[in-house]
Amino acid sequence: MHMKDFLEEDSTKSHTLKKLYYLIYAHGPISKADLQMMTNLRHTTLVRMIDELLSNHFIYESGRGISSGGRPPVLYEIVHNRAFLIGIDLSRTHTTIALLDLKLSMIEKVSFPMTQSHSPEIIIEKMINTIKQFIHIHKLKNDDLIGIGIGSVGPLDRKQGIILNPDSFPSSGWNRIPITRTLENEFNVKVILENGANTAAFGENKYLSVQDQDILYCISGVGLRCGMLVNGHAVQNKTGVASSFGHMIVDIDGRECICGKKGCLLAYTSLESMKKQINERISAGENSTLLQSENLTFKHLIHAVELGNKVVEGVIMDSAYYYGIGVANMINFMNPDHVLFNGPLIYAYPPYYEKIIRTAKKYMFNAYENTVSFSKGVLKEDAVPVGAAALLFNSFFSDN
Repeated sequence: MHMKDFLEEDSTKSHTLKKLYYLIYAHGPISKADLQMMTNLRHTTLVRMIDELLSNHFIYESGRGISSGGRPPVLYEIVHNRAFLIGIDLSRTHTTIALLDLKLSMIEKVSFPMTQSHSPEIIIEKMINTIKQFIHIHKLKNDDLIGIGIGSVGPLDRKQGIILNPDSFPSSGWNRIPITRTLENEFNVKVILENGANTAAFGENKYLSVQDQDILYCISGVGLRCGMLVNGHAVQNKTGVASSFGHMIVDIDGRECICGKKGCLLAYTSLESMKKQINERISAGENSTLLQSENLTFKHLIHAVELGNKVVEGVIMDSAYYYGIGVANMINFMNPDHVLFNGPLIYAYPPYYEKIIRTAKKYMFNAYENTVSFSKGVLKEDAVPVGAAALLFNSFFSDN
């Protein structure tokens, strides 16, 4: 039996077998005794099901556990290369397509920047061609690919698999794009669409020492996207907009935002807002080796601040201050166990990240002071595609 057929089967027997497989996937290496405790299956039934999974090469005997007096127990794990997944990160700045095995180890990835010429048609064609290239290079058979997970900028219609009308894309035309249906028709596999901040949080959840806790995941770049996991499950608003957090008011008399209101967090944390503030300060006469320009990128800003540019440093650190206030507000409302950060300045300029944390702690409700951990995560820029693939794989077991 192919893994794809096994995962898509919907009989009563298959539900029990898939539940057993998922436990081995989530907890392996694991013994028969531990599986029996988790499932309450009769011993003969459990043995028969394990034998079925072994004969189909879905699991294998990975070694022996610690003896509790008798013979050491056999341990079972899933066969990680029995099938493969695709994870996609579709953002305003770049698109990444990754090939992963069932243990979510990344085999290969391709990334390219989003420009004014990258229309929806061109991006989807690139996705299709890249996936076909993966299949060819790694000699995958028709049923080796079991699904595609997409982490995207919203708003989204998750049910219909449509990207609605995200703002600030370099190219026009991103309006009601049926990306899920297009990829399903091309590859005849299951495709799911979720906002990228949620998929990133889901991916990082797999690497926590204690899984299925509450995670707030913040991606700052051209815009600001935040995702939330509660007990390991993504919190989904109706439209799949992860950018709404950016319109939290952090200064009622503050800077004007692209939404037309004043004092939104986005008016201090986005690349566009930072460029505007830098140009304003230069126009006001502040000394800067950086020329006024609409084409500044994060690389320009990071390079300038490394050279000691005080104008750029001031704008970046002001941004960190307001970002920290916004994060404190989110913590006070949601009380997550972990807050994770992702973004060019987060990784490339440590003082920016450090000031966000200091400010957040200053404005957090006292009761949460020692209950929240802050980090940049394990997966970093790979969090969105890895999490998208993980979410896709888990969707086959949602009833279990």
